[in-house]
Formats: sequence, structure tokens, C-alpha cells
Amino acid sequence: AIIFDWDGTLVDCADWVLAAHNHVRKNMDKPLWSKDDIFGCSSLSTRELYPEIYGENAQAAMSLLHDYTSKYNLEGSNPYHGAKELLEFLVEQNQFLGVVSNKRHEPLNELIDHMKWRSYFVSTIGAGYAKRDKPHSSPLMTCIIQIDSNLTAKDILYVGDTETDLMTAKNTECDVVFIQSDKPRPDLIKKYSPNYSFNNLKEFTAAVTMSNVSSNRQAI
Repeated sequence: AIIFDWDGTLVDCADWVLAAHNHVRKNMDKPLWSKDDIFGCSSLSTRELYPEIYGENAQAAMSLLHDYTSKYNLEGSNPYHGAKELLEFLVEQNQFLGVVSNKRHEPLNELIDHMKWRSYFVSTIGAGYAKRDKPHSSPLMTCIIQIDSNLTAKDILYVGDTETDLMTAKNTECDVVFIQSDKPRPDLIKKYSPNYSFNNLKEFTAAVTMSNVSSNRQAI
């Protein structure tokens, strides 16, 4: 099976994520974040990050974030060029697909339904669903079992765009595709040695449709 990260891999929602966190920070009387600040915090899910940042006020901060998500979840997430075509191609090749994201489970699934992408995926796992979030192996292993209980991590190709995703693949011991989102990261490639890396999802889509990754991964 092929399992995808969501934010930054299949959809572009960087501005939405920044606005959501800054809604919290404004209401908590904290300095607003820049995109670089968000990037620096990307290795943890919100339920693990917020206690580190807000301490005893973490639950109040989480409530503010959930309120913002409830109001604006369906705004600001735009599929990357080639995303829909890639998913359709893989499904046509009888490839089982899944999503594992650190976006909270309920909003993730609401957005997938809103985009009418539900039919592409056998399993979709968001933050808070498994015992631990990425970079722990728990959500990815949960997704694998839901797709097919006979599968192991060795049968999986995981596609993601951050160090968190590379760490998740390493912790799960599965192959990984690193999407650099047009921001070359030779440091992460050197550190984690991903099986495959591409500058953006468009390049990955072109490679998959040309080589038919479902039948011959080594072709890419």
C-alpha cells in the first residue's frame, strides 16, 4: 500500500495552519508566529507540542485551536498540482491507499469528505486517533492494519514532506518518498537517506505515472 501525509504533501495549507496557531497565540497574549516558527515546531503534533509551549494553559490553548478549526476547517486547503491525478491513477492500478496526518482526526476526515476524496483511501488516520501521533510509528501501523491486517511495514511506501514524516518512516521501518515542496533539503536527505526524493508532488506524480510504481517501485 501507499500511505500519504496530508498537509504539505497532498494539499497546501501553510497559510491556514499559520492563521490557526496565531489565533491561539493572539488570544493567549503570545507573540505571533512566522512561517519559520511553524516550520521549527513541525516535528510534533499539536497535542504533544502545546503542553511544551503553553504549560498549564495547554488545554485552553487547544480549545482555542479546536474552535478555530470548527469554524474554518473547510477553508484554505488547496490540492497540490497533480494530487488528484496521482490518486486516481493509483486507484486505477488497484493500489491500496491511506492517509496518516498530524492534523486532528475529525477535521481531517471532514476535509477529505468535503473534497470528495473518500473513495481514494482505505484508511485515514489523524492526530488523536492512535495511541501516539507522528513521528511515533503507532498511527502508521494503525493505518497499515486497517488497510490489510496481512500487510507489514515492509509492504508500505510512505509519502511525506517533513522531517516528522522521515522520522515516522524510520520508526516504522518502511520505505519513504520525501517530497521537498520546492524547498531543497539536502540536510534531511543526508540525515535520513530516503528511498526516493522529489522536488514537489508534480515530479512524483510524473515519475509514478511514467514508471507505474505499483508494479515496480525500483523504476523510480
